[in-house]
Amino acid sequence: MKKFVLLSVILFIVNISLAQFATMFNDTLRPFGDGAYANRTICTDDSFYYVGGVYYNGTIPVNQYFITKLDNHGNVKNKNTYFDTTVHLHADPYNSMVNCNNKIYVCLTTENTAQYEIKSKVLAINKHTLDTIWTRTYPHPDTSSILTNADKFSDLTAIKSTPDSAFILAGNYMSAGSLRSYLMKIDSLGDVLWTKTYSNYSGFYDIGISPDSSFYLPCTRNNMPKLIKVDKSGLYKWEVGFNSNSNPSYPISVSAINSVYVVVSSSYWYDLTNNLRGVTVSKINTITKSLSWEKNYILFHNFTGITLHQAMGVETLSDGSIIVSGTVSKTGADRNGVILKLNSNGDSLWTKTYHFGNPNYDDCQLNDLIVTDDGGFMGVGFIWSQVPNQNDVAWMFKTDKNGVVGFEASASLSIQKLKVWPNPASDYTKITIGQALNETSEIIIYNSLEQIVETISVHKQQQEIEINLHDFKVGLYYLELRTVNKIIGTGKLIKE
Repeated sequence: MKKFVLLSVILFIVNISLAQFATMFNDTLRPFGDGAYANRTICTDDSFYYVGGVYYNGTIPVNQYFITKLDNHGNVKNKNTYFDTTVHLHADPYNSMVNCNNKIYVCLTTENTAQYEIKSKVLAINKHTLDTIWTRTYPHPDTSSILTNADKFSDLTAIKSTPDSAFILAGNYMSAGSLRSYLMKIDSLGDVLWTKTYSNYSGFYDIGISPDSSFYLPCTRNNMPKLIKVDKSGLYKWEVGFNSNSNPSYPISVSAINSVYVVVSSSYWYDLTNNLRGVTVSKINTITKSLSWEKNYILFHNFTGITLHQAMGVETLSDGSIIVSGTVSKTGADRNGVILKLNSNGDSLWTKTYHFGNPNYDDCQLNDLIVTDDGGFMGVGFIWSQVPNQNDVAWMFKTDKNGVVGFEASASLSIQKLKVWPNPASDYTKITIGQALNETSEIIIYNSLEQIVETISVHKQQQEIEINLHDFKVGLYYLELRTVNKIIGTGKLIKE
């Protein structure tokens, strides 16, 4: 009877755990066939992820924008494209898509190279069908400053919904040869409620919204990072400096919890000779209008993306911890997505990198990251292949709350099944690795609550490891065999 009860408990734990881990994945997409793809941004509701990106297939001589609707297993449930045959459509990473009142709102940039003109555009899309509801193209916010073709530039980089059921958009524009920033507020039909330009500031890539409907904007003034506050009409109120390092770079991201704003920027240059940079995280108290602390972090070799502008972001969790994301190079050339978790004081809790494909031939860039309802993270980006005649491919991954991609990763990662015997076991068990390893690795053992129980080093060519189970509680455990770059083996163990 006791064995029957124990078996029932174990099977219950197995079912619950498999249900949790099934929502983790690491995969790629080419939803419309051959072509070059890049996922740019993501938003979510209770049941689905909505991922926006751009692709080029050679049939139409312009970039096209697309959205894929995914379930929580990463399966495509719907998809659609949005394009203009005369212009390229671009979307900035992070913040360029929002879900509100059963609609998806996307801010885009239209590029007409023949007329040297770059304009701002917004799409409203039905989230159920992905059909277009309306589109609006907006003029340059300060036409009097257009002196040359280069000044015919204005883009939208971020969109957020406001408490009064409208939308605030941030962007940048050229003014007599200099980059400047602006805000625009629109209603649910896309009509402009007001536009404000800021001739002393540049680099608007994110917007923080306070409960009183005022806005906080990370940017630079005279090449110095600033967090500025404007009221609900866009009128300037005050500013606080952050990031005392020289050579600030874009973009800068902001997130808030209560009256504290966290700002992250990729402008910590720890090696100017070789142009190597890290990340600066700053915490600002908006009540006292002061900088609480500023800390620098070196994430592997270099914090750098494949594209011209480093995509990066920051999220604050309910317990005050901080999530920083972006793209790093680990040894100089190979690029991986990265998540850094800090506590509320800026102390590092963990750092994890993410990759798909062969790290010797493929670079991965993380363009956007959201915190999911289960406390995990969903990241989207693209893979740039260094192999000739292979196009970029859209990339996405889902982790648990500890940043672990999961125990049932994509088969294309060449994951082997670890042999565990005896299994079930009470005193000890042995793990056999089917293929000899060419590098030092480690086996990580997780319990059913996704907590790390033990980490075991595995030497080169070692194929058998014995584990003492005396300190293990009765239940189900998951095994991961990991190298520096990826999971290469998985298995399960039952302690009885």
